Amino acid sequence: MNKSTELYEIIQLIRPVHRRLARAVEAKLNNTGITVGMRAVMEVLEEAGPHSVPEIGRVLFLARQQVQLLVNGLEEAGLIQRRDNPAHKRSPLFSLTETGQTCFGEIRDRENQEMDAVCELFSDADLQSTQRVLCAMLDHFAEFEDDPDRPKNLE
Repeated sequence: MNKSTELYEIIQLIRPVHRRLARAVEAKLNNTGITVGMRAVMEVLEEAGPHSVPEIGRVLFLARQQVQLLVNGLEEAGLIQRRDNPAHKRSPLFSLTETGQTCFGEIRDRENQEMDAVCELFSDADLQSTQRVLCAMLDHFAEFEDDPDRPKNLE
């Protein structure tokens, strides 16, 4: 088998792996009142600190309107808070509240238990190689990335 065929077989696995991962994350969120999208917003705020809705959208590659709905739900639940944005008067920054930090920490702890079990299947070299391949593919196909505020339809 040649390299192109092997790479294509890897590409064909990406969608089902992504779907199963999303379902696994969703299962870990059961009974929390938090959706997969909300969890993604919380992760951005945990890892990168306060962000505006448009900034979160760019990180997650989602339209601003989608992010706004997620932010509204998190704010109503008391998991994030609105703060003034010195760089933009009409686009506030959002950050996790103490409750949000605790909640996200518990979510990550449950996920990390699952990740630890899966990691047993791979060597460090396996994981590093996989990361190199996926990063190289992202870089190679970067010109096809959409503007998150104006995503193109897949036809």
